[in-house]
Amino acid sequence: MLITFLLIVPFACSCLMLASSGRDARATFNMGLLCTALPLILASALIATGGGQTGSYPWFSLLGINIEFSLSGYGLSLWMAWLTALLSFLAFAYSHSALSFGIREFAVGLLALEGTIIGAFLSTQNIVQFIFFFEAMILPAAVLIALHGGLKRRRAVLVFSIYTLVGSVPLLFGAFYLIVHSGSVNIIDLTATLKTLPASTQVLLLIAFSLTFAVKTPIFPLHSWQGISYSEAPYPLSALLSGAMAKVGVFGFAAWVIPMFSDILQTTDYKYYFISIALFSMLYGAALALKQNNIKRLLAFSSLSHLSLAVAGLFCFSNAVNAGVAVMLIGHGLTAGALFFLGGIAQKWTGSTNIKCFGAFASTNPVYASIFGFVGIAAVAVPGTVGFVGEFLILQGLFNSGFAFFAIVGGIGIICSAAYMLRLLKNVLFGSVPERASVSLSPFEGVTAVPIIALILYFGLHPAPVLNSFEQKPQNIPMENFEKYIEELISSGMLEIEKIDAITEDLDSAAEDLEENGDD
Repeated sequence: MLITFLLIVPFACSCLMLASSGRDARATFNMGLLCTALPLILASALIATGGGQTGSYPWFSLLGINIEFSLSGYGLSLWMAWLTALLSFLAFAYSHSALSFGIREFAVGLLALEGTIIGAFLSTQNIVQFIFFFEAMILPAAVLIALHGGLKRRRAVLVFSIYTLVGSVPLLFGAFYLIVHSGSVNIIDLTATLKTLPASTQVLLLIAFSLTFAVKTPIFPLHSWQGISYSEAPYPLSALLSGAMAKVGVFGFAAWVIPMFSDILQTTDYKYYFISIALFSMLYGAALALKQNNIKRLLAFSSLSHLSLAVAGLFCFSNAVNAGVAVMLIGHGLTAGALFFLGGIAQKWTGSTNIKCFGAFASTNPVYASIFGFVGIAAVAVPGTVGFVGEFLILQGLFNSGFAFFAIVGGIGIICSAAYMLRLLKNVLFGSVPERASVSLSPFEGVTAVPIIALILYFGLHPAPVLNSFEQKPQNIPMENFEKYIEELISSGMLEIEKIDAITEDLDSAAEDLEENGDD
């Protein structure tokens, strides 16, 4: 029940905000704050209960196939949905000072975007349902950039829309091909069908799926849309794009590419190709971030670097590394989101996005400087912060993958991330003292920074809640699918009725022995 409400509430609240008058700005903001808090409460409750899943409900028919709707939230998908709800709440909270108009419209679009991102994270079984939410998130993001973006927002919307829509085409064709051949949209059936296809076809489908998720993450060389989209979007939206929406690309690799193509990836050198590309993308993103003066573009390419390392970790095929990836993604969402929020405050005070124009905030505003400095250091993944745990496990996995060189490259990338982050801190906190009126954080801005700092420290010192919950629950296979699978084995001659009877007799005998021996 909780997981169903978690998906429905953002869309329902979006409609509620759309129906409100919006004349009273204060009342509209309070209403939006409540609407964005509800999904966070539900996501937190769902984590406290260990996750959950719904049954399958009829949705529509496609090519004679009955498409069903179901939600599943465990491990990575559950934590990513929670992170999306948290960043959406904080993004709207910071919009109070970041936006000068259109609070109601921003709330409508933000809640719709939140709902589509959560829907993608909770769609781990049905490829059509996943693609539906994967595509749907483009519209509210583009509308928000168009309404509240910078001077180049039209070009940003065009580039963002074209890249993401065209990037989704390979996934659409690949999924359509598998659906036609398997007669199902369930990941179990799709994977079983995939294994019966020629190796060349499997490789083409692997490339098709991977291209789409590489664009969404993004990974070099499919990252060109990121710089202008993040820099032209309003700061609260940039925080959500970087901290949550980009994670859908990484999640696509974790939930679809690796489970479906695990055989071909582990029996060939393709996994090393993916690790190599991801690590190169990490270094390339760090190099781009090092030479940026625009704080938005710097943080955008920082995300490119960090998320590329997460993708590299996924292809190590290690449960411990996968858990580390989950922790790293949460840490990146918290730190990147906070840096975008704080960057927006600095731009409001200085009227510039150039980090060299920010001045010595350590002297003029020590409270702001302390918060910015803490989050910046946390982004470098020092011990005691959430990023350290994730990056350490990923580097360990890269070292154990068979090529110590991968771990060395990953370590160099982390050193580069420290370089550009320290450069950012130097310019923001210890630049020349500007000749302008003193500025200070509002109480509301200061209070909203507290949960981010607390979570960075909590997960850094106690990552067990994420690490322990990352183990995926066994997925329920519908009985009709199991019966269909058995019938296909019998009809193909791979399984004989006599063997089934023999297995049944053995199971009955084992059950009798258990009853006689009891606990022994």
